[in-house]
Amino acid sequence: MRRWWGTTILTALIVGVGGCDSSPSEESASTFAPKAGVCHATASDERSPEAYTPIPCSSKHEAETFLVGRISGAEGAAPKPPAADSDGLWRLYESCDSEAARFLGGEWRESRLAMRTLTPSATRWKAGERWYRCDLVEMNAVDRWSPNPRANSLRNGLTGDSPLRLSCFTEPEETSEALVNLPPTDCKGPHATEFAGLWWPGPEITEVTEEIMEAGCLSVIAQHVGVPERDLDGRFEVLAYYPTDEPEWLADYSAWCFLHAPDRPLTTSLKGVGRTGLAAAR
Repeated sequence: MRRWWGTTILTALIVGVGGCDSSPSEESASTFAPKAGVCHATASDERSPEAYTPIPCSSKHEAETFLVGRISGAEGAAPKPPAADSDGLWRLYESCDSEAARFLGGEWRESRLAMRTLTPSATRWKAGERWYRCDLVEMNAVDRWSPNPRANSLRNGLTGDSPLRLSCFTEPEETSEALVNLPPTDCKGPHATEFAGLWWPGPEITEVTEEIMEAGCLSVIAQHVGVPERDLDGRFEVLAYYPTDEPEWLADYSAWCFLHAPDRPLTTSLKGVGRTGLAAAR
């Protein structure tokens, strides 16, 4: 799930990546490999030939495979597939990450998209499979982190004024369980919350605390508005959205940063408005 730091708390669903895997004979070598440019009806973990049922991306689907590569060298010669917390898996992840930016025409972390990297199971690895697969999944919303089925490809999906991009939101709606809904809205109209960008902790930060993340996101918000941090002068609340158990996000520990205006709704985006625009928004 992802965790909110700041004045609100939000829980979210994630794409399930655990699935069943058929057990082929260890004596038989497998030539199976998934394909790129295909989609999948569900975002389940399809890692065996028996369970692998790709469909055209023009059909209703939850996941799209945009890259398939081969694991070679020392990592390919290892007795087991790369572990979830290994350098080897993160190198595969980085390969997916770079290609995702080209495929989408933008940064997937700044959108309602999730990216995952799949490798063969231990059983399939013993059978000789050495592929890795990169998938993209559209999620319903910031506050509903579950797959949103679509019927077309995500290629160039983040170019221009894409509705997939994180932008502006109305006032968070509290529920009886102290959770919130964060409904999206047009930045040209009244809004209470605005996405400012991503924050990554530097290599010198060994533990990410709430205070460190809030300070990092404050810097991101200042850059988004186009003013020094001191000019914000408590004008906004800082909301940070941080992954707590999603392996792909844990590769770089990036966080979503939002500015929140609790007292008076904003009527236009504050992106790049500088001191003059900030003063007008007061």
